[in-house]
Amino acid sequence: MKLKNTFLIGIAAIAGLSSCVNENIEAEGASSDKGIMMLDVSLLKPEATRAQSEVTTYPVIVKDANGNTVANYTSVSEVPSQVSMSVGNYTVISHTPGVIQKMMSYPYYQGEKDMEIMKNLVSEVKVVCTMQNSSIKVNYDSDFLNTFSSWAITIDDGSDAVISFTNEDGETPDAIYYYFTNNVEELVVNFRATTNEGATVSARNTITKSQATESYDNDNTNFSGGDAIVIDFTPVESTEGKVTGISISATVTFEESEGTASLDVTDAGFQEEENQEPIPGPGSDVPITLNLPSNMTVSAATDKSLGDTYIACEKGIKSIKVNIVSTSDEMVSSLQDLSAGYSVDFLSGAEIVGNQNVVQLFNDLNQPLSVPAQGDTEYTFPIGNFFGLLGFLSGDHTFNMVVEDMEGNKKNGSLTLTVE
Repeated sequence: MKLKNTFLIGIAAIAGLSSCVNENIEAEGASSDKGIMMLDVSLLKPEATRAQSEVTTYPVIVKDANGNTVANYTSVSEVPSQVSMSVGNYTVISHTPGVIQKMMSYPYYQGEKDMEIMKNLVSEVKVVCTMQNSSIKVNYDSDFLNTFSSWAITIDDGSDAVISFTNEDGETPDAIYYYFTNNVEELVVNFRATTNEGATVSARNTITKSQATESYDNDNTNFSGGDAIVIDFTPVESTEGKVTGISISATVTFEESEGTASLDVTDAGFQEEENQEPIPGPGSDVPITLNLPSNMTVSAATDKSLGDTYIACEKGIKSIKVNIVSTSDEMVSSLQDLSAGYSVDFLSGAEIVGNQNVVQLFNDLNQPLSVPAQGDTEYTFPIGNFFGLLGFLSGDHTFNMVVEDMEGNKKNGSLTLTVE
């Protein structure tokens, strides 16, 4: 499979679909008798004004009782007010445009509804889309901002993906919309910060939902879509005014209710560590070097060497994961094709170390590269190899990278390429 062809085929398919409106849907082998479908698509919470106003842009898929797609509209606004359909059972699906990804900058909604079309009758189908990912936000109070000069926070649900916030994200960082794909009952929050006096404060806490189950109809203790999680951080001072730790509290608001519930935060206990080195700043000596270029606007003609990402691990490279988040539906579709054709899944996070499928992929694109072996101490990943492919895919394409050394130390960073 050639990625160039995949991109072009995807674009042609989308262009063709937008010019096609099915007003008469006939399932294969179905009765010649007809009925009428009237479609209504909405969100669970109508007061979510921004998302609600975008419902008209959601694609609509109609499947027959055997799971075959019998109609595919690019948006709700393209569905006729009445659609003639063969008598039978169907499922109607609608969702936020694009494909849900592990970490996004906006909420992703999806809904589906089974329906029956009966002879000479009008059947109204109401598809209610619910939020599939969860909002995770951190708050710092004024004492926190006046106490710490730098900080690093990671939130881990046990998967390969790790949510991170640092002082470089600003004093009021935007929420991250995270897709919980497993039965996650616990989040692990790691905190490390340097005070203005140069001392280091660290903590490890776990967050669970056991207190919040009363707000759920199914008493589900797993973190799931529709949760709006807020984690607050404030420094703890002794009676002498010296910072001795960090206090962490968390709440969750559920999509299906207006109530906010407290989450359990288990404090492992910690002290200010007088002898521990401060968190390294830019240019400091660290076990792992990850030199990503600055965010940039690119085109097919951009010098690809500008995307070179230098990696060095004193203890040897164990893993390099690359995850791509894109606002371009065409890009997401093409990355899905890569996963199927080359077993290189950039949407979930592709492993680069020792991965010969990555080598084959870029050879087919006439953009040869090599991949490191475990234990290598240096490697340059050429993100610029993507420039020629992104040149006609307008939007933001973010490359998230996580580097791990042989001793389990990790460092992550991201680069956003904008195509206008």
